[in-house]
Amino acid sequence: MLKRTFATCVILGSIAFSSVTMAANLEQNMITIATNYKAFNSSSTPAEANKALDQMRAAGLDSKKSTPMKLIGKADNSPEMKGYRAGLDGLVTEIDKVKALVNAGKLDQAKIEGKKLIAIRDQGHKLYK
Repeated sequence: MLKRTFATCVILGSIAFSSVTMAANLEQNMITIATNYKAFNSSSTPAEANKALDQMRAAGLDSKKSTPMKLIGKADNSPEMKGYRAGLDGLVTEIDKVKALVNAGKLDQAKIEGKKLIAIRDQGHKLYK
């Protein structure tokens, strides 16, 4: 009986720890996106802008592997999880549009287009944070 109780505690503890670890990774990705958005906005060269956008894109893609705290317990194929991932896909798509403008030598226009990233973030936070 004691072994069974101990085994149950170990299993539950590892599940709880993995959930916390995933949330920490998601939180770190969100911090990376926010930090690099600021770096993008203050960039003065295409190289600086692209570096920030690349880091934002990588963090957005990595975030798709995590589950927000609000959705823990939802199935991977649930409408909520699909919507969460679609929101991140939208963020990555917008980052790609902004990057294309930067690469076309239109940094000022890219910064204007980049404001849409905030709207995407706000919508995602409203739904999933």
